[in-house]
Amino acid sequence: MRIRNLTVSNSRLAEGSYHLFTILKTVSLGEDESYFVMQDPLGYKVLMPAGFYTKYGFEPGQETKCRVDRINCDGRMFLEPMHPHYSEGEVYSFDRVGEGRQKSIIGDDENFLLVRDVLGYEWKVRVDSHNDLLKNQQKVQCRLDRIKKGKLYLSLENGPSRTGTLQTGSSCMFLITDEKINPSDGLKYFILEATDGSRHVLKKKYYVHYGFKKGQHIRCRIDKFSGEGYFILEPENPWYKEDETYAFKPLEIHKLNFSDGTIQDVLVLEDPHGEPIKQFIEPQQVETLKNTETVNCRVLRIRKSRLEVEII
Repeated sequence: MRIRNLTVSNSRLAEGSYHLFTILKTVSLGEDESYFVMQDPLGYKVLMPAGFYTKYGFEPGQETKCRVDRINCDGRMFLEPMHPHYSEGEVYSFDRVGEGRQKSIIGDDENFLLVRDVLGYEWKVRVDSHNDLLKNQQKVQCRLDRIKKGKLYLSLENGPSRTGTLQTGSSCMFLITDEKINPSDGLKYFILEATDGSRHVLKKKYYVHYGFKKGQHIRCRIDKFSGEGYFILEPENPWYKEDETYAFKPLEIHKLNFSDGTIQDVLVLEDPHGEPIKQFIEPQQVETLKNTETVNCRVLRIRKSRLEVEII
């Protein structure tokens, strides 16, 4: 089996951890592609898109705390800098600047309040009845559910639940009733209807190889309720089940060489039904695995159709 050495420009920091990064400078990698060059605590550099944070007041030489949002199996690190004024999970008072009604991607009439934050950005906050829009309030108390790429995901502090009868962690059947493009991100979504009549969305790009079609019934696990106001659903994989063991063909081993001198070995397994599976392995496993023809793995979790496995 081939062993490939790959250079990773950033240090090996833990996903979900917080660190102080120094903003060295801004660089442009093309039209409308501006990035901050961030230096991590060990002195190594990583790029962070600048366009999402134009009003954060970042300047070269400034230190800012960032969350390591995600590290993919190629070692690439994605950062989310801490907002200069807000923290996730807290409740804040926002100026109410407007209200309105719009059609959601699932076809419902949605009422919303338009609020302004301290940086001057305006955000929509969904409300569940028109009566909420008529209250004569100039200030609105909102919970900050999530910050992603500088965007605030807000909900009313005492707003009623929009989860209906569905329960996180359960599974149920859904009917694919339609396929639509969401104007907010330009991506295609399946529109699903649950047995209680509630409608939900499923991002199509992760499940093209599943062959889903309008009119088909599919079973989905309900993972969580997102800051965007929808359940995150995971359809049953047509070929694999969680907690079951399968034999996979190993393709190659990647040795990720991080800038801080650390090395992470990654075993790449063939999935004939989807993208290759990348699994972190320990150095002592390399010698054992490099000459094997099949690797038995237990499927721990399936997320966005991708398998997370452990080697048996």
